[in-house]
Amino acid sequence: MDIHKPKPWRGVREFLKEYATIVVGVLTALAAEAIVENLHERRLSAEAREAVRGEIAADLGWMQRRGEEQACVDRRLDELGAVIAAARDGRRYQAPQWVGRVLIVPVSSRRWTAAAQSGRAALFPSEEQGTYATLYFSIENFTVRQEQEQMIWATLRTMEGAKTLSPQMIWGLSEALSRARLENYLAKRSTTRAFTGARALGIAPVAQARTADDQKQFPSCVPMDTDRATALRLIGNPDVEP
Repeated sequence: MDIHKPKPWRGVREFLKEYATIVVGVLTALAAEAIVENLHERRLSAEAREAVRGEIAADLGWMQRRGEEQACVDRRLDELGAVIAAARDGRRYQAPQWVGRVLIVPVSSRRWTAAAQSGRAALFPSEEQGTYATLYFSIENFTVRQEQEQMIWATLRTMEGAKTLSPQMIWGLSEALSRARLENYLAKRSTTRAFTGARALGIAPVAQARTADDQKQFPSCVPMDTDRATALRLIGNPDVEP
């Protein structure tokens, strides 16, 4: 095996030539590595953005579904308020046979959470990050409002068939009604803010397809003088209403 000894430089010019060759080679390698890394980050950013925007569009579609019921929710709260007011004033009232509940829809922020935890969301421009974060705050707030509403409406359903209400019941139901109105207001406010934020990002809601398992009618839209058996038939919930 022949071993070639390095040749000594012949003057400064030859040294500078070899030095320049090494420097150019190193810089070229670093530039190539930076380009590859940049392309990789752009791909990760694009994938995360597509996933997050798709999730938001689906969430808005579900929130829109809740909006279809809004008029019934507002009317039912007013009807229940009239019954409680009559009982408090000692006036006659017709006992509700059916109170119902508010629709709960499956909004999600899992993709945004995954993008944030993996660091992919950090690849978005700072202004875009802030807009997504604000929008998801509204979506997550809407989720909390939904959960609270289910518990409160469970209390309001104790009015079903109650021909008389004790002072304690009137006080408890009045408090529940006030909370239901507040949660209803906050749900509507969160929805408005979510749609405003989505428009700023150019995201439109994607309507969620209805299936054979969907309810035929919103529970809060069934008249209060409807007996339970008839109400369940009108709603058609395969899981049966609570």
